[in-house]
Parts: sequence; structure tokens; C-alpha cells
Amino acid sequence: MSAPSLLIVCGTVLLAGCVAVSPAGRYRTKGPASAATAAPTDLSAYRIGIGDRVRVDVFGEADLSIEAVVDGSGNISYPLLGIVPARFKTASELQYAITTGLAGGYLRDPDVRVTVVQYRPFYAIGQVKKPGAYPYVIGLTVEKALALAGGITDLASTRQIFLLREDATQSKKIKVGLDAVVLPGDTLVVEESMF
Repeated sequence: MSAPSLLIVCGTVLLAGCVAVSPAGRYRTKGPASAATAAPTDLSAYRIGIGDRVRVDVFGEADLSIEAVVDGSGNISYPLLGIVPARFKTASELQYAITTGLAGGYLRDPDVRVTVVQYRPFYAIGQVKKPGAYPYVIGLTVEKALALAGGITDLASTRQIFLLREDATQSKKIKVGLDAVVLPGDTLVVEESMF
């Protein structure tokens, strides 16, 4: 084997054995498993929330195909039907509600599709360098969310990171690792270290 080839092989083996460390060098990228552990993000069961933008398409009915933002009351305004509750529904459930409404006297066998075209933001607060609201992107993890928020401060506890997640019945506070999934509307809380 030639010297350059041997160098490449040795370098690859050395890199494969390294432990990934965050830019701040204060914690490992793989945290403990949690209730929000990372997996491919499947948003088919995602519950629509205030601030989400949804698209409603009705085949053959251009006047009934709209985009709407879920308002502060959790509703969208839809032609012919007026106010339609959307909060805490999946896209499929909202699709069913609109289909049923249109079939109840307006259209015969309407073909309706509902998709979320823009998710509401997530929030980063506590011991992060740039607290605030950030646009949600599919595949977001705690580690990526912290990067968007400028990283953690020198006072941050890497063992006290929580997600506040709202669902149809309650808000949950979940202790998470860096590989945990962040969903739209989540609030990422980094607490101060006690030491």
C-alpha cells in the first residue's frame, strides 16, 4: 500500500473513533434516551396549532382552494363554511371536517386535501445566547435548535434541558438530551447550572 493511501486509511480510522463534541466543547452530542428521542420526524400525527399555515385544496373548485393561518382562537375562516376549528386537529381530521361540511349541502362528493405548508415557530429560552422564536424546520433536534439560538451561555446546565410541549389536553415538561426531537410550538428551556 502506498504512503498516501495508508495515511488516508489511518486518518479515517482515527476520525471514526472520535467522540463528537459540541462547538462549545461542553457536552457530547448523544444524550440519554428520552420521551422525545430523535427519530425520523413523522408529522402525519402532528396536531395543528395557532400560527400554523394550512392549505386546503378542493379538486375542481378553485374558489374553495385557499391558504389560511390558524388564528388566536384556533380557527380558520373558510368559504361557505365560515369559522372552522383547526387547533389540535391533524391535517386528516381537518380535511374530514371540511369535506363533511362541504358535502352537507354545497358539493356532491368533494375531493378535499389539507396540508400544513408552514409550521408555527419553536422557542428557545433560558441560558441560550439568543433567546426568542425561530422558524421550525423538519428534522429539528435540541442540538440544532440550540445552534439556531446561538449556543448556550457559560452559566447553562447541560443536564437541565427541557422541552415544554403542548397537546390537546395539557402542557408537558420533558427532560431531554441533545438528540431529542423538537416539534413546532415547542419551547426549549435551558436552565442555569447550580455549580
